[in-house]
Amino acid sequence: MPVLAHLVSGTVYDIYGTALAGATVTLTHISISPSISETTGSDGKYIINLSGLSSQWSAGDSISITASKTAEGTKTETTTISGAGGQTVNLTLAETSDLNYATNVFNKHNLNFVLLTHYDGEKVTRERPLPVSSSEIDLINNPAHSWVITRGDGQPDSETVVIKGVTYTRTFTYTASIMTARSEWVKQ
Repeated sequence: MPVLAHLVSGTVYDIYGTALAGATVTLTHISISPSISETTGSDGKYIINLSGLSSQWSAGDSISITASKTAEGTKTETTTISGAGGQTVNLTLAETSDLNYATNVFNKHNLNFVLLTHYDGEKVTRERPLPVSSSEIDLINNPAHSWVITRGDGQPDSETVVIKGVTYTRTFTYTASIMTARSEWVKQ
């Protein structure tokens, strides 16, 4: 028996509620593979035809629909196939942070940091990056970054960074010589 047509369509929105062009939408059936993917048009709309599945589906089957776009976000929704000729599933992306970084075999220290996702009330994206950049950060001689060490074991008690003239500080809590907690960044 041929696989029946059934359209799943909708619009993908960014975190601000604006229709999002160029997002990838992937429909996955719980027991039929492979998945089917489409890209949203300039109006943020997508249409996926279940006849693209390799075998027959039935009304009531579970499907998941994932929409994503690099530097914008992702959203997955699970639903069932309706019995009618088609259905609409609109998706609003949830915020994610995509970070590309290079590593060097000569690195001697692991870095552990908080990734800022908003700055001045706007989302940080590749098109709107944080207003700081550096190809190399010298933590020892960098006047915008400092460690305050008062512990006898040489572990830092606090960390301070300056971004566009504004100072932010966080503190560390230790059990013996193991860091067990770190505070949120606090604007000074």
